[in-house]
Amino acid sequence: MHLDPTGIDPVDHALARRCSVGDIPTRAAATFSSRTALTDETGSWTYRELESTANRVAHGLSELGVRAEEPVAILSTNCREFVAAYFGAAKAGMVALPVNLLSGPENIVHALVDSGTRVLVVHPDLAELALGATAAVPAIDHVVVIGTVPDGLEAAPDGPALLNWDDLLSSDDTNPDTVIADRQIVQCLYSSGTTSRPKGVLTSHLAVTMAGLSNGAIFGMGWGATGAITVLPLPLFHTAGLNGVLLAGITMGATIHLLAGFDPVRYADTVAGVRATHLVGLPLMLEALADGRDRGLDLSSIEMLLYAMAPMSAEMRTRLEAALPDAKIILGSGMSECTPATVMQWPELNPDKSDSWGYPAPVAENRICEPGGETLLEVDTDGELAYRGPTVMEGYWNNPEANAAVFLGGHMHSGDLGRIDPDGVVWFSDRVKDIVKSGGENVSSLHVERVLMDHPHLAEVACIGRPDDTWGEQVVVVVVATGDAPGEDELIESVLRFGAERLTPSQRPRHVVVTDTIPRTATGKIRKVELRSMN
Repeated sequence: MHLDPTGIDPVDHALARRCSVGDIPTRAAATFSSRTALTDETGSWTYRELESTANRVAHGLSELGVRAEEPVAILSTNCREFVAAYFGAAKAGMVALPVNLLSGPENIVHALVDSGTRVLVVHPDLAELALGATAAVPAIDHVVVIGTVPDGLEAAPDGPALLNWDDLLSSDDTNPDTVIADRQIVQCLYSSGTTSRPKGVLTSHLAVTMAGLSNGAIFGMGWGATGAITVLPLPLFHTAGLNGVLLAGITMGATIHLLAGFDPVRYADTVAGVRATHLVGLPLMLEALADGRDRGLDLSSIEMLLYAMAPMSAEMRTRLEAALPDAKIILGSGMSECTPATVMQWPELNPDKSDSWGYPAPVAENRICEPGGETLLEVDTDGELAYRGPTVMEGYWNNPEANAAVFLGGHMHSGDLGRIDPDGVVWFSDRVKDIVKSGGENVSSLHVERVLMDHPHLAEVACIGRPDDTWGEQVVVVVVATGDAPGEDELIESVLRFGAERLTPSQRPRHVVVTDTIPRTATGKIRKVELRSMN
């Protein structure tokens, strides 16, 4: 049926049907105006205050001359103003660009230059660093410092204008009547760059809105008189913290306690102190909770713990189940390009499949395809995981070659290898780029890492491939030793022997590199591009 639009003003029609991320706090404030929305180390905002501040940011950015669909970069640790800047940009139809603080100076400059950013919102602790970097980003004409400009900090005569946070805030605190298309870009996150230079992931208002609703439902966050409570040390410049926790929480009227960074004792103490109900964590955070219980903390308020990165060991699950007696403990997976979560492991659904990634999220259709190709494969066939659904990104910024490859065949190729079994459960094997091709065999680096982690003197293991004239590639492992490990030469011989006893000839490591630390991204992913440069 075709709707005849005759008689409908197109602007009125667009506003009435608007799907805007900027309207998420508006709806929450209408119902939970006096409920605490955010806290950080300097104070708290109710939902009414969050909405008002974000509206004033939206008008302030427009008054600075920022145009619709233009980026507004945010260089900051977690704080309330970060959130207001994100929603303010969304309300004005602009693109929020949280900058990955852990990506390194070169990649930070790349993101700002590549995106064409003119306005940068920066935390005061990073203001001097940011101002120095603007020399390499001549397009930036305004730097807004959260709080006030630090004493003695001045811009060069031909540099950007320096503004205090209050200078950005307009007197107009109404939600702007901005016409926004469903698939208009609302955020740009530069990927972690584990294998190459980070790419700008462009995500739409519809995708972020749908992900917020889906994640809120998955986490069991209720919309009603009793709101969820969460503690968020995950950085807001990464999709896990931003889309997986913050947007889901604000969508469902939760109270979110922002931490500027992760300290295990402070994290566990905060979780216990605020009586958190819903948490998303990485492996280090899980250990902090278990240790907190050992210190006597009461963590019984936790109803849901979603963890990411890797399946949980049996020992850690036992400790957590004792620490969190009433919590559902679930593995979640996803990627920036699909506005996670996209796959969820519910142990009670099928205990025999606890080592899998689990079942698709409500908004994600998962398929297996020929790696790098468009042919869809049958059930229980190994291949590349591909997605289709409303939370899929619009594409990569300034990267047509990558876009053509990633959307081949009408699905979004993930770069993850695995299979989907007859029950619809997703089983992950490795990243396409992390497969080592040795002696004609495809070797899963993840499998090698898991086997070697049973070595009594290894704290961390990362597997990579090294070019070899005879074998194509040799399996190389980079390891971090435990405190009671023997000397380096003896440890290397022990690891090589251990691998030879437990792995096939093509899988076993041929070289071991001992290091103090393994480089990782903000969410703990191993930066294998750096490992490959080690000797």
